[in-house]
Amino acid sequence: MRRRFAAVLLLALSSAHADSQIEGAMKALRKDSSLKVRTQAAIVLGQRGAVEAVPALREAVASDNSSAVRLAAVAALAKIRDRSARPTLRAAADADSDDSVRKAAAKAIDDLGPLSFSLEEAGGAGGSAAHGALRDALARELRGRGFAVVDSGGMRLKASVIRLDVDAQGGKTVIAVKASLVAVEDDGRMAAMLEGGARLSASGAISDKKLGAYSAKAIEAAARTLCEDLAAKLGER
Repeated sequence: MRRRFAAVLLLALSSAHADSQIEGAMKALRKDSSLKVRTQAAIVLGQRGAVEAVPALREAVASDNSSAVRLAAVAALAKIRDRSARPTLRAAADADSDDSVRKAAAKAIDDLGPLSFSLEEAGGAGGSAAHGALRDALARELRGRGFAVVDSGGMRLKASVIRLDVDAQGGKTVIAVKASLVAVEDDGRMAAMLEGGARLSASGAISDKKLGAYSAKAIEAAARTLCEDLAAKLGER
């Protein structure tokens, strides 16, 4: 019993020591005046796989005035593999003043693989058929753009049909769709809130039997607009 208690106590002390090391490294990365100390702090955080340090590492990549520190922070983010770092890595790959940082950031993005999304059940107007059509159309559009669509995890997407109007008069039928899309990061932060719409016109009246298919086409066009705007918002092409 004593041996077991001693082992548990040692494990707890070890964990507390590790936590204090991570906290100290994050503080050093953010505030120490020595670039060598900040560089070493970033290296330690990467070696520890400190997910809680991702915000500090992202700050370093985005704003530290030393390319050595930025490079070490990029390397740390690559080891931690937290997808919330993608926008920071993308910005560094595109615009960092140092070529080695740009290359390291681009490789880190490649190693992370495609950005992944999980789609919640859609809601709003139009009924279950319209909700299912919107969710399916979004999944197709995202996959077509090279994104991964997963059952759980990744960035969560909540879609809603705001309006689905059918106007049959003057010898034609017009179907107007307006939909919204909310994207939420793994850590609960909102990444995007978007709205998009589409109109589809057909000559003459549309039978009830065909109305569902025409509505689905209009919903698909709205989904395409939403995915285009989402890709632009996230800096992904």
